[in-house]
Amino acid sequence: MTEPPAEILSRLRPIPTYAGHPTTRPHDVVGVDPGGAPCRIEVMEAAAPVVLLFLSAACLGCRDLWEGLAGLHAGLAGAARLAVVTRAPGDEDPAAIAALAADAPDELGVAVVMSTAAFTDYRVAGPPFLVVAAADAVLTESVAWGLDQTLQVSLAALRPA
Repeated sequence: MTEPPAEILSRLRPIPTYAGHPTTRPHDVVGVDPGGAPCRIEVMEAAAPVVLLFLSAACLGCRDLWEGLAGLHAGLAGAARLAVVTRAPGDEDPAAIAALAADAPDELGVAVVMSTAAFTDYRVAGPPFLVVAAADAVLTESVAWGLDQTLQVSLAALRPA
């Protein structure tokens, strides 16, 4: 190999999980926040689309996304809401999720919902994964490859056809 791994990785592009258009139907995300309080991300009746980032505390590929939540939120510039979805307590450590989310829920308004059911509803095999969903359709679903790619894929899905 003549190129450093970082050079090779920088040229990788997300692979969609569908051919043509996503066939996954939108669902509200129902679960608990890291403190255990019930919470819900409205998708079905929401006026604005949402970028759902499926992350985990144990996922090394998720670290830059956790650390970059403020940048992702800012990069969306109001085109969509941003929310983080993890597996439910028992499958994830709520304290670890709270530490990684830091101030994103309070300062940015980025919801963090622990919901294993959402992984099933959106057919997510594992993190890091993103789904851009509107009330009437899932606009895209893809592996979340870092901050730049995640933002690019999300914004491309949000552009009018």
